[in-house]
Order: sequence, then C-alpha cells, then structure tokens
Amino acid sequence: MLDDEPGICQTISSVLSRAGFDVECSSDPLAFVGACLEKTPSCILIDLVLPGVTGLDVLRELRSRACQAPIVMISGQSDIATAVAAIKQGAFDFIEKPFRGSELASRISAAVHTRNNGTTRSIFHFPGCPPLTMREQDVLTELIGGQSTADIAARLELSPRTVESYRANIIRKIGARNPVEMVRLAIEALRKKP
Repeated sequence: MLDDEPGICQTISSVLSRAGFDVECSSDPLAFVGACLEKTPSCILIDLVLPGVTGLDVLRELRSRACQAPIVMISGQSDIATAVAAIKQGAFDFIEKPFRGSELASRISAAVHTRNNGTTRSIFHFPGCPPLTMREQDVLTELIGGQSTADIAARLELSPRTVESYRANIIRKIGARNPVEMVRLAIEALRKKP
C-alpha cells in the first residue's frame, strides 16, 4: 500500500491483516514502484493524493513497466472524471474515503479473486437489481468511457435531457448513491462473468 499518511497506513493495514492479507506499507513512491515490480503482489493499493506525484502517476508508471497486479485507487477527493481516468489507465477499482473496513476488505478480495481466476470483462450484470435496457447499457458504457452528456447525446442520437434521464434510471436501478458510485459499480459489473 502506498499512502503518505502513517495513520491511514496503520488503519488500513490493520483492517486488511484481520481479513487475512499480508500488507506492506510505503510512503515513498519510487521505492514502492520498485518493491511492486520485485515482489509481484496480489493487489496494489494506492492513495490518489501524494506529495510530489499523484497516485495516477504511480499507476501509470506501474502499468508502463508491465505490472499485472490489480491496482485499487483510494481517495477522499474524487469525482467522476478522476475515477474514470484511473480505470482507463488500468486501475481495477476506485474507492472513495471514508469507507468501512469490511467494504475495503471485500473489494480487495474481489481484486485478488479476479486476478487469480483470470476473470475477464463481459457484460453489465447487477445481481438482485432490475436489468438495464440495451439503451441504458449503451449510455452506461459511454459514461464509463468518460464521455460528457452532450457527447453521449450526439453519439447515440439522443437529446441531452434523454441521456440525463437514462443516467438517473441507471443510478436508481443499481442502487448507486451518486454518479461516482454508479461508475464504480458498473466497472465491477464489467469484471464479473454473466
């Protein structure tokens, strides 16, 4: 785990250790990248906000050096654009602070499980939720790709108001609290086999 706040490192390390993970913490991005490349961890956890560099910089460096471990980004300062940027650059997941320990452990487990089983992306599937229509799936795909409402409207030949309506329906159907959580849930759904 890479985080510049010792208290956060200690708390997360304690939570994940209780969940059965071996955790190593670092506050030095350069040393962290070297350790990840040398030790091939099952999962990598990176804080978005670091002194001197960003977590996205570290993510890009790891991916450019062929690091295959799932990378989970965490941040207390997130928005849709940042979450989408992290996913597009190779992050497995994006977790907003504050989070519950059980939620963090569950999502780290999902990342490790995906790597161990070679799970690949398939279709949107939200167990226990009403299915999305094909058009809602189209809109959600565009949203994950970072497209604006106006761009989605033009690409799908819809009005911006209709795109907003689809987005509201998707949020309601999958039980997301906000658009960032919608993107996170959608990305998780893409990683699961139908």
